[in-house]
Amino acid sequence: MAMISILVADDHGIVREGLRRLLEGEGDLQISGEAGDGREVLEQVAQNQPQVVVLDISMPRLGGLETLEQLRASHPDIKVILLSVHSDPSFIQSAISLGADGYVLKDGRATEVVTAIREVMRGGSYFSPIVAREIVEQMRHPGSSKEGPFSLLSGREREVLHLIADGLSAKQIAVQLGISSKTVEAHRTSLMRKVGVRKATELVRYALRHGLIQP
Repeated sequence: MAMISILVADDHGIVREGLRRLLEGEGDLQISGEAGDGREVLEQVAQNQPQVVVLDISMPRLGGLETLEQLRASHPDIKVILLSVHSDPSFIQSAISLGADGYVLKDGRATEVVTAIREVMRGGSYFSPIVAREIVEQMRHPGSSKEGPFSLLSGREREVLHLIADGLSAKQIAVQLGISSKTVEAHRTSLMRKVGVRKATELVRYALRHGLIQP
C-alpha cells in the first residue's frame, strides 16, 4: 500500500495531536511533520517534502493564506488543504484564487480531513458541504461576490501587517525584513489606505476582524 505523507500545521498543539491520531489511524496515511506557524510550514516542507499539507488558515508569524501563496510559488505540486472556522465568501474566494486543493471547516466531522486528503491525492478537490454551496452561489451570482480582504494586499504588505500586529516598531520590522524604516512606513501608509483606516490600531483591528492575522 502506497503511503501518503502529510504535514499537519496548526498553532494549537491539542489540534495537531488530534489530527495526528486521526490520520495515523488510517493505514495509508503517515505524518511527516508538524508545524505551529507558517514559517515552520515552509521550513518543514523544504526539509521533508510531504505530499499533502493540512494547513490552519489562522496562524501566527505567517498566516495560512500567505503560506499557501508561498507554497504554490515554491512547491506547486504539493496538495494543500485549508482548515478554517470561516465560511465567509471572502475567505473561500481568496483560498480558491490562491490555489487551495481543499477547504475543510473545523466545526465539521473530523473524518472530513481524511476524505479530503484522499480526494486531492486522486487529483480532485474537496470542500466542506457549506463551502461547496457557497462556491455554487458565487458561480450563480458572480457579480455579488466581493473581493477578499487578503487579495487587497501585496505579499510584503501582509508581512508588515503581521509584524505590526506582533507589536514590532518600524525599526524592528525594517531589521527583520532587511528593508529601510522609510520603506516600512510607506508599506504601513499603503496598508491603511487600502483598508480605509487612519491609525495603526485600527489597521490591526481590521486585520483581526477579517482573519488576516490571529489574536
